[in-house]
Amino acid sequence: MSSVCNGEIMTTTKDPSESKVQPQSEAKADAKTGMIRFQLLAPYNEKAALVGSFSNWEEIPMEKDDKGCFFVEIDLPDGEHQYKFKLVSKSFFCEGETVAIADPYARQVDEKNRENTVIRIKDGKQITDEYVWEHDDVPLSPDDHLIIYELHVSAFGGDTFIDAIQQLDYLVDLGVNCVQLMPVTEYPGEHYWGYNPRHPFAPESSYGKPEDLKAFVDACHERGFRVILDIVLNHSESESPLTRIDFTYWFYAPGTEPDEPGNVWGPKFNLEFYDEHYKRNPAREYLYDLVDYWVREYHIDGYRIDAAAQIKYFDFLGEVARRSKANSGGKPFYLVGEHIPENPAITGADGPMDGAYHETYYWMIDDLMVRNMFDTDQIVDSINPLHHGYPGPSNAVNFYENHDKPRLLQRLRDAGINEEGSFKRLECAAALLMTSVGLPMLYQGQAMGQAYPQDEEVHAVEWTLLDHDRHVALLERYKGLIDLRRETQALWTNEIDFFHIDQEARVIAYVRFNAEGSRVAVVAHLGDGNLGDYQVPCFPEDGHWFEKTRLYEVDVEGGILNVHLSDWDVHVFRNGG
Repeated sequence: MSSVCNGEIMTTTKDPSESKVQPQSEAKADAKTGMIRFQLLAPYNEKAALVGSFSNWEEIPMEKDDKGCFFVEIDLPDGEHQYKFKLVSKSFFCEGETVAIADPYARQVDEKNRENTVIRIKDGKQITDEYVWEHDDVPLSPDDHLIIYELHVSAFGGDTFIDAIQQLDYLVDLGVNCVQLMPVTEYPGEHYWGYNPRHPFAPESSYGKPEDLKAFVDACHERGFRVILDIVLNHSESESPLTRIDFTYWFYAPGTEPDEPGNVWGPKFNLEFYDEHYKRNPAREYLYDLVDYWVREYHIDGYRIDAAAQIKYFDFLGEVARRSKANSGGKPFYLVGEHIPENPAITGADGPMDGAYHETYYWMIDDLMVRNMFDTDQIVDSINPLHHGYPGPSNAVNFYENHDKPRLLQRLRDAGINEEGSFKRLECAAALLMTSVGLPMLYQGQAMGQAYPQDEEVHAVEWTLLDHDRHVALLERYKGLIDLRRETQALWTNEIDFFHIDQEARVIAYVRFNAEGSRVAVVAHLGDGNLGDYQVPCFPEDGHWFEKTRLYEVDVEGGILNVHLSDWDVHVFRNGG
């Protein structure tokens, strides 16, 4: 077991929590025992002690090695035990005070029991759990085929990892092939977004135990879903163990962060600080251990790097990417950066990430659908993110809803657009998203038309929306479009040609294609009013074409397509059946 901390211990001071009954170790009478090493990196502290259920919460002094790490070995029986470290803080806000902290590397935390660290022993060795993986051998989609679905565990199907498993077949039916989990690491309280991690090695206890999260990941793999974990590497939470040991050994002192004040969301890891005496960068070491652990222990298939713009250091992010892929066992591993403002340089051969959020896409849809702006340059450049500097189709993640953005239906309603007009725009936006160059990402509830005012609450998916015809029709449109994307190679490439733009009628047409002859042609009326029968010139190929999402066929002759266009109407044709 490894852990990081700073402090000076005062063995005569009692932990205030000891005024109540602390839990005792749970072990069978015939359990095996083993020497378990507890350690705590605290190079500039004089003393540290271990307290736990195995010592009746009495202090066990720890020694310090030549690397500045306190350690002690305890002969522990198989079973479950709880512990903390005690020390005198060097942090500015509680300097000189005795603190009792969870292990900064805690794999499980008993949040309702003073945030004690939980340690499990089996056959004389530490384990995280006894979960046995069943579906590691299921083939998963490569990066350029991903259709991402962002979800929050306690909003998707109940409150827990196990509850969420029960709704995964909805995603099978929808057709997506990648689940992006909002943060699942231990944070204070319950049912929050999770971007304030207090114990980043431990799953959020209100969602379940480590084996429950593994069961969720395994269930995703069973269904062919890759799992991307949203991880916070930029900052921690104000009462995380590291902040109470020696704040500025890991974090910038408050007010010295190299960020705008509005972009400081908690104690910011200081990736610049290097300890010359011990030859280490403590913040980087801790975060590298963190990303290594989640890949190895939970078999995830990618990371969404929160606040990548604030992290700033491409060399650090590059090492995160290198280590993650090295630990993935040869399986595909995708790293996407939330870099706001947008910076395509973070992706591709010269950047540390495989992909980045294509923020411009969000604003294009907002301007077009909500503000009724028809800017052809903006539309064309957003549908083809190579115009914005992205190197290829898997480097840009397109979206118009995510946890940080207002729901599109809510924005339309707020703009005074009626329900019929709003749902036509929703179907239109879905068709553009699924046929644009780049990887499409949906937010939970998006495909069924969920809406609510934007805030930081955890809003449960409203499954009852599927009792209403408009919401069902929207879902069916998504399903058809996703199915088309999954089975059509032309939509995995960066090849696109805009062959018709009618500024007055607000019609655009483009074709996606590959070298083997796969073609998808999109004709979109991006405005109000019924255009009726409309002729699209310069169609890319004569012959038989199929509108796969509406199930009709057309014949194109002389490069002319005849199609009926109503308001906010998108037709998606595929050649060859």
